[in-house]
Amino acid sequence: MNAPTPQLVADVESFYAEYDHLDTPLGPDGTPFAYYEAFRDAALAADRPVGWSEKHGGFWVVTSYADCERIDRDAENFSNDGIIFPKYAVTEPLMLAEQDEPEHMRARRLVNLAFMPRSVTALSDAIHTAVHELMDGFIESGRADVGRILADPVPSILTAVMLGFPPEDGPMFDSWTTALTHEFINDRAAAIPKIEQMYAYFERNIERRKKEPGDDILSQVINSEVNGERLSHKELLGFSTVLLIGGIENSAKLIGTSLWRLGWDVELRRRLVRTPAMMNTAVDEFLRYYTPAPIGRTVRREVTIGGCTMKPGQQVMINLPVANRDPRTFPHPDVFIPDRERNKHLALGTGLHVCLGQHLIRMEARVVLNEFLSRIPDYHIDMDAPRFWTKGQVQGMSRVPIVFEPGKPRLATRGAGVDAWLRHAERP
Repeated sequence: MNAPTPQLVADVESFYAEYDHLDTPLGPDGTPFAYYEAFRDAALAADRPVGWSEKHGGFWVVTSYADCERIDRDAENFSNDGIIFPKYAVTEPLMLAEQDEPEHMRARRLVNLAFMPRSVTALSDAIHTAVHELMDGFIESGRADVGRILADPVPSILTAVMLGFPPEDGPMFDSWTTALTHEFINDRAAAIPKIEQMYAYFERNIERRKKEPGDDILSQVINSEVNGERLSHKELLGFSTVLLIGGIENSAKLIGTSLWRLGWDVELRRRLVRTPAMMNTAVDEFLRYYTPAPIGRTVRREVTIGGCTMKPGQQVMINLPVANRDPRTFPHPDVFIPDRERNKHLALGTGLHVCLGQHLIRMEARVVLNEFLSRIPDYHIDMDAPRFWTKGQVQGMSRVPIVFEPGKPRLATRGAGVDAWLRHAERP
């Protein structure tokens, strides 16, 4: 391989130095993926898989699939303590997500059963019902913002059901998640009262479940034991918070971005309408192609990655949106292939820290998209209404206005949680 020219080196060093995972440049389609492709191409041309960003006090950025996978699996040299930076506005480590061994595996054993495929499948009926109740609320109008009225509500309603909370509290969960992950960075005065409200809510419900356990996941986790050990009160708060962030934010952005893509990609939409079973592989392609989040690590021991020596205490950002378009791993990486085989994307992590809710996220997206297309197989993006890509460590299309042929409601009644969301979505 020929040595990269000085210009190639200068180009890629500029990409690295200016990279800010909280504020990635948006392209003509309103997403950052043209930027990610240009970043990848510059890194490949200059043979620079790792570089240093000057943003947020400075951190390493890793772009190649091989190096990202290596770091994700390397618990000896990298700590999960830096998975999110700047830190979210939480008072305790995010359980599992920010834990290292042996604490991570101890906690995982205590909560793992609730997220196994069999347990997740039992939630399928709740997702089906939520989707159709929500769709009944807007299907007669012929237009809707399916980011606000479908992608946001379904994960919140499901999280409420899983934790044994009233589904009508779902809009509060959405507000708290936004305060934790976005608002706290930009407007702390507005975020703090919402975060305080969230902790008070969790405190009340944890104490209630200790006294009066139910058949919900929170009760199961509170009463789970491994070798006579239970989760501490602080860990229970961390579990509630991580389920809120991981279970709502990631799923909502995945579903919203997928609905946006299907709104303008007519051929893809028609293929999935004709072959609903293809949604199994299509969801993983949505995760690869529109990876919702990069993930961070903190260096524990001096280590060399991609020719760069990383020192203990330094932050590292595993740039998954770029790594998941690495042509050395994915043939035709910039083409959306709904039936892509051997799709080894890293969007949900790998190794010991693979996402606890991976089965739930996949099943949730699959059910929502298939049920939506079964009732609205033909729609398009409303170009006269605002579309919005939410930036941040978790990112995605959050405003997805569509136009379609009006239909008829399917169910005779709606749950209180759905009515709360229909009112919430009408707010400016």
